[in-house]
Amino acid sequence: MKPVRILLADDHALVRHGLRRILQSREEFCVVAEAGSGAEAVELARQHQPDLAILDVTMKGLNGLEALSQIRKHAPAVTAIMLSMHSDERYVIRALKEGARGYVLKDCVEDELIKALLVVLEGGVFLSPGLKALVERREREALAHPGVPDDRYELLTERERHIYQLLAEGNSNKDIANRLKLSLHTVETHRARVMDKLGLHTAAELVLSAVRRGLVQ
Repeated sequence: MKPVRILLADDHALVRHGLRRILQSREEFCVVAEAGSGAEAVELARQHQPDLAILDVTMKGLNGLEALSQIRKHAPAVTAIMLSMHSDERYVIRALKEGARGYVLKDCVEDELIKALLVVLEGGVFLSPGLKALVERREREALAHPGVPDDRYELLTERERHIYQLLAEGNSNKDIANRLKLSLHTVETHRARVMDKLGLHTAAELVLSAVRRGLVQ
């Protein structure tokens, strides 16, 4: 049997090194690529078409959840597991909605990570202990209030979410325009829409809201 081909994405080199060590200690896994950012993860997934991707939720430029959304377009057969320090059910539910098959907290032990991989590769869904109850509670709340988004963030388009994160990381409108190859006017328009949809009024509020959502540290 061929080993499972894995893409690792985390913006901390030490974390990637630790994950690689764990995975390559087992003959059924093979790490074929490592990414230090969400954008790099999308490109490497397109190039390598891995069997499985392990994605950190919080990465600069393009976070893991947005990266997952794009990876699903370029490598639809990939199975994805999110790795995160955030146990908020909003992140877990969004990850599952984007197509992730697992959500593992970074404080897990090696055995839990291996178990998660084996479960999702067999077609199951794996959540770190304690997360299932949180998800079920949020789903019950959603059923009780149908049609109401549980977070204004869900109102943002893919482009608006990307610009929102870049703004929260301290990039200027001009920096973002150059980075995304957009006109300054287009970036300013997207920024205004982000502020309006999220009910924000100042740059400080924007940064604080992104920190609370776990998009930036």
